[in-house]
Amino acid sequence: MMKKLLFTSAMLATLGASAQNDTLLFSDFNTDPSVYMQIGVAPPGNSGDQSWYSYDLDQLPDGSGGSRPGEWFWVQAYAPSDTLTQQGTMGANSWTNDPVNKVENYLVTSAIQIVDANATLYWKSAPRQTPRYCDGYFVTVSTTINDVSSFTDTLFRASEFASLDNQNLPNDYASYTFVPTPTGNPLAPFVHGIDLTYTEYNPASDSSRLYGVLRPFSVSLAQYAGQTIYICFLHNEIDDNLISIDDVRVMGTAPNGIAENNNVFEFDVYPNPSSDMITVKYDLPSASDVVFSIYDVTGKLVRSENFGQQASGLQTQQVSISELAAGVYQARVQTTAGTVNSRIVKN
Repeated sequence: MMKKLLFTSAMLATLGASAQNDTLLFSDFNTDPSVYMQIGVAPPGNSGDQSWYSYDLDQLPDGSGGSRPGEWFWVQAYAPSDTLTQQGTMGANSWTNDPVNKVENYLVTSAIQIVDANATLYWKSAPRQTPRYCDGYFVTVSTTINDVSSFTDTLFRASEFASLDNQNLPNDYASYTFVPTPTGNPLAPFVHGIDLTYTEYNPASDSSRLYGVLRPFSVSLAQYAGQTIYICFLHNEIDDNLISIDDVRVMGTAPNGIAENNNVFEFDVYPNPSSDMITVKYDLPSASDVVFSIYDVTGKLVRSENFGQQASGLQTQQVSISELAAGVYQARVQTTAGTVNSRIVKN
């Protein structure tokens, strides 16, 4: 097993104005996610929570003979071709040697404010193997809080392996039973590889255990316009192997409708992303009082500093963002000449 405790990257929520061009949420799991994700912690049932959560409700022991975590964990992509381009994914284990009880592994995003009908969820997924012991999962939504019992809307379902019905045809998907029964519609019960795509031969195994290659999906979030939601990737299967999720992104219209605007004067923030100190650099066209502010994804002011009266020309200021939660923010410089905005990422 590739239990490379690689845990991953940045929750990217942005604040721009053009419909469907703003990133409301993003995590590609390429760096340690523990900076913004509560690992092994139950979602507390909050509204507006800006943390992600990875939680193992079932507490069933690992049956693989290794030491796989019970909750979703940071792991390298399974298929060799994916390891060339994907630096990390979130994986979950269902190998328990328990033929009755399902695992319940919850990967819950931070809160996402859906302004209008333009929002879309994008993600990728792959099982460790298919068709035999192919793992499935759910994509669910809560419109209230992030407690695991609140995810009542199902947007997507991937079916899991149930049985091999014809030993003579191990690589023929028709020889297997999957639950729920696949329909061929990718947004209905779906089996990874059943359409003979997004798989890769495993030379150490046989054709009944193909690698799953990360496959992209998308689904509209238009029905949640005007609401704040949480998205959950629920691994709820019986004794299969591994599943992986990657590149979780929500695109849409940013909640505060404020676009980046650097046309008034030059404005830059670096390093970006940053975990501690940032340098704010701007070129004033004339002498002015200068106020620097930081806003979160809901438009709430979380930091403000008055830099005072400054002369025209290039200026730089050091600002600490160490106390901010991981995520995406809008940095703003206000002057008599105008206001400029820029997105910054705290990791």
